[in-house]
Amino acid sequence: MAVFTAAEAINMALRIEETGEVFYRTVAGRIPNPAVKAVMEDLAIQERRHYNAFMKLSGYVSEPPTHSIRDWEEYTQYLQAALDNAIFAGPDKALALAESVASPEEALHMALGFEKDTLLFYYDLRELLREADRPVVNEIIREEKAHVQRLAGLLSGARGPA
Repeated sequence: MAVFTAAEAINMALRIEETGEVFYRTVAGRIPNPAVKAVMEDLAIQERRHYNAFMKLSGYVSEPPTHSIRDWEEYTQYLQAALDNAIFAGPDKALALAESVASPEEALHMALGFEKDTLLFYYDLRELLREADRPVVNEIIREEKAHVQRLAGLLSGARGPA
């Protein structure tokens, strides 16, 4: 049985995208490296675009299923564990981490960690949804994968040849 709906996943995605935007904008203001600064600024813009896209997607999801008390308790425990272990639990934590960034490479590592956490969270969400709601989360995953690939590529380039 689905524990929560794509509409709820979209609401979580909206919060995640807001958090990412705060992080990327703050890091962009702190990093003197022009290449990393440009990437962080672009990622902040993309997070805002994702937020807007997810707002539009929220109108296309199915009605919520009926939940038992046990399902809601399991969902709440899962969600709390996932959020507690995420790199950014919200905009305040993202801002604090962004302000602590000491180097461009550290910024890239933090950003990559955030994007990986986000992807794992969305993959888990997708598995808990009804089949009819999964395409919405698949779209979220597709968008976030592009961020991971870009950041990983930048980190590989920063390290140089092995």
